[in-house]
Amino acid sequence: MGTKQENIVEFYPKIENVLTDISLNCYFRPLLTYNYNIDDKYYQIHLLCTDGLYCEGKIKYSESNFFGFDYNGGKYKFLGNIKCFMNYKIIPKLYDFFLKDFMEKKDDYLNNKVSTDTYLGSISDKICKLFPAKYSDSITDYAEAFYSYEFTKYYYEQTGKHKHISVVTENYGENEDDFLLSKNDALNILEEYFINLKYIQKNTYEITKEMFCCAVESSRFMSIIGGRLVFTLLDKNNDKVYLLEYTT
Repeated sequence: MGTKQENIVEFYPKIENVLTDISLNCYFRPLLTYNYNIDDKYYQIHLLCTDGLYCEGKIKYSESNFFGFDYNGGKYKFLGNIKCFMNYKIIPKLYDFFLKDFMEKKDDYLNNKVSTDTYLGSISDKICKLFPAKYSDSITDYAEAFYSYEFTKYYYEQTGKHKHISVVTENYGENEDDFLLSKNDALNILEEYFINLKYIQKNTYEITKEMFCCAVESSRFMSIIGGRLVFTLLDKNNDKVYLLEYTT
């Protein structure tokens, strides 16, 4: 497998083309779709990210930022349980609140190059009125990831160029590397993950490094901090896709 960008079918694929249950969009944000060929069969592999959320517990197919899906002809069916996410009950309400605000003000945000810090400051009072103080830290993390994603996505839709929000609003240096990690780099990182697998996962999935499809840095799309990498593994024998978010 190469890392050429022409293998990327689409940035920000529509949720209805990615997940069978579109209500999961508040948990899983589509980054890109990759055309993966193995044994002369093509798969539409979607890279998703849960940046801003915390995965707790050890529920099968949804533990330690490891998630399982039925491939389902390229439209993923989530096999886990959203109860794995901290404060999962308020996330849909959070998402609706942030989305309504962004859709109303997205042109102002873009034209005025509103940074994440400025954005968070502008909505903090509203958040305090809507949600109890005990949720404040997790809400801030979710808001930052949400806004970074939506701003970067909207900039791409308007210009046809992919620039992270930090490049547009704060003049950060642009990352000009390929979006997809090289296979060697990705497998070297996965090696560490598999060495510690028995300490990370409660459940077993019979996954192997040979199932690796592709990987990307989530900071190209969402929060610039954190160093989270998103990997996909394909179990072609059982028609399942696994999403792994891993922080080095």
